[in-house]
Amino acid sequence: MNLEIKQEGYGEIEFSDSIPDAVTKSVLNCGRVVVLSGHQCIGLFQQFQGDGFSAWYNKFLISAPTILNARGDVRVLELRIALRNIIKGKWDQINQAELPVNHFQMGFVPHIITKAIFEAPQLYETFDIHFEFSFLEKIGIDYKTLDRFMKLVYDNQPAELSKRPFKCTNFMLDSIYVLLQNSYTAAGKARLLHNNVTNILIAALEEVGKEEIDNLPLSIQDIDALHHVKELIETHCPVYPGNDVLIKKARNTLNAFKLSYGFKRLFGVSPYEYFQEQRFLMAKGLLREGNKVNSVAHELEYESSTAFIKAFRQRFHRTPKQFQKSGG
Repeated sequence: MNLEIKQEGYGEIEFSDSIPDAVTKSVLNCGRVVVLSGHQCIGLFQQFQGDGFSAWYNKFLISAPTILNARGDVRVLELRIALRNIIKGKWDQINQAELPVNHFQMGFVPHIITKAIFEAPQLYETFDIHFEFSFLEKIGIDYKTLDRFMKLVYDNQPAELSKRPFKCTNFMLDSIYVLLQNSYTAAGKARLLHNNVTNILIAALEEVGKEEIDNLPLSIQDIDALHHVKELIETHCPVYPGNDVLIKKARNTLNAFKLSYGFKRLFGVSPYEYFQEQRFLMAKGLLREGNKVNSVAHELEYESSTAFIKAFRQRFHRTPKQFQKSGG
């Protein structure tokens, strides 16, 4: 990490890849894990690297009130999400840096000058996504609030997308926890990462620009393409083709942004949420036919029967076996 971090009263903190026993159980199957160890504080940074972005799931185990100051000569275009407890402080020239739990803010700084204040001894969690400019451009998002924000970004000026934090939608939080509890086979992990990071970003931008986006038009060609996307999802299930593939096959009229808000406008859910509905319908059908749970998990591309059982129980509040015994 291209950062220098100092703990007030105790000096510079070094990063390492040596994982303390206190956080061993928190380590996920991701690309990179970095640990910082200070006086009565441990930081665990876990990276999910994708094409055009880098997502970080961060945990801070704080045993006493702590202040960390970070500096880094690097530009950051970041979507910040608070998952557990409030970290106060300052982010470059942005004074309103703290986020309520399950709230987000998108901002840009030309260099990192951060003060993070942990007022109480407890566990803090955040999920932060750093984007390359090209990632946003490729998605095709276009509304006035975002245009004003991106103009400051291109001018290398500190900026926030909105004047206040916004509450995360359930879809955003679900997408985060899908990544953290990735239940796909190895072949689907990279595709899942890209799709869900894209979905999190678009959902956040839609939430901030809701009034503007509600008035964006859908042409007859767009509507036809979105119905075609729906058919493609059904055809490819139990594998989600990926937003890029859906866009490419949707008669060349959609981008990622239009795919998201247009699909939700027509069908009430996002493309990925619709895929999950179809996947579970398939699961129920296979279970009703008397297939073994292990076989159903394999058929539906889960990495294990345990992962499938957990996902099924979370959705239907009973296990696949209980579903079969009840006759479905």
